[in-house]
Amino acid sequence: MHIKYLSFGKFKTGGYRHETILFDSLVRYYRKTTEVNAENIRLKRYFENPLAYFKLLFWAFRHADANINIVTSRLALPAMLRNRNNNNEVWIVLHNYDPNDGKSNWMKWYYRLLFKRLKSVKHNRFKIIAVSVFWQNYFSKTLGIPNACKFPNLFDLKFYRAIAKTEKKPWIHMGQMSSKNDPEIYKLAERLVKDGYFCYFSTLDSQEVKHNGNFEIIKFHTFRDYLTQMSECCCTLALTDVNEGWNRVAHESLLVGTPVIGYDKGGLGDLLRDSNSIIVHNIDEAYTCIREGKWQIPSEEFYNKYSLDSSDIYLEKICNQ
Repeated sequence: MHIKYLSFGKFKTGGYRHETILFDSLVRYYRKTTEVNAENIRLKRYFENPLAYFKLLFWAFRHADANINIVTSRLALPAMLRNRNNNNEVWIVLHNYDPNDGKSNWMKWYYRLLFKRLKSVKHNRFKIIAVSVFWQNYFSKTLGIPNACKFPNLFDLKFYRAIAKTEKKPWIHMGQMSSKNDPEIYKLAERLVKDGYFCYFSTLDSQEVKHNGNFEIIKFHTFRDYLTQMSECCCTLALTDVNEGWNRVAHESLLVGTPVIGYDKGGLGDLLRDSNSIIVHNIDEAYTCIREGKWQIPSEEFYNKYSLDSSDIYLEKICNQ
C-alpha cells in the first residue's frame, strides 16, 4: 500500500494540521493489516500568479501516483486526471467553499470545473473529505457530489488538558488575524479595551505582528505558548465573515478550558452547537455576553467525540464508501 499526502503553503495552518492528522491516521489504519509506504510531500510556498499555479498543477500531476492520494482542493484536478484510468484513489480535502469570500475569477472557474467533474464520476475512487456535517451535506445535497465523506478535526486530549487552566484573566483572544473576520471586530476590541480587557489576535505570520492601543497581534514562539496564553483568557471569539470549515482555533480554545463566542457560519455553527457554546449574530451581542459573563461549558461527550482515538470510526466509513 502506497499513501501520499500532497500540499503546499508557508505556514502550519489549521487546515494543514487537519490534513496531517488524516494522513497519519490513515497510515496507522492500514498498517494494522498491511505494509505501507507513506509520503508527506509539501511545497513550502504560495503559488499566486497563473504561471506559477500551472507549475503547481503539473507538480501535483507528477506526484499523485500512490494507491491513495490525499490532496488539497487546489491539487485535486491534476491528481484526478493522473488517476482517471487506474484503481488509485484521490481524497480531496475541502474544508469549506464560500463563493463570496473574494476568490479570483481564475479560482472560481477552477472550482466550477472541479465540482462538475466530481458530480460526473461513476466510481467511488475520487472522494471529497469534509470537516463537518454542514459541509458534507453542502457538497452531497446542494452540489450533488456523490462521494462526500467526513473526517473531523481530531485532538490529543491529554496534551491539551495538561495546559488547561480554570483561573482566568480579563483577556480576550479575538481569534486568528484573518481577512475572514467580521470587520466590526476591531470596534468590539476598542469597546472592550475601554472596559479594562486586554485584547489580542494570534497569527502565524511574523509580518502581521502589531501593537496598538486597542489590540495586539501576536506570533507565539511555540504552539504550546499560543495555547497557554489562550488558556488564561476569559473567552475566545470566532466572529468570521465567511462560512467557516470548522475553526480549529475555537476548538483548541475549548480544549484548554476557555469558552467560545461565535457566529453560526458554516461548520463553525456545527462546532458551537455541538460544544454548547454561545452563538451570537453581531458584535453588540458578543459584547453583552462578555460583559455579563455568559459562558457555556462543553460536555465530556463533546471532547471524546473529537479525540484522536476516534479516528478509525471515521476512516471505516470513508474506506468502505
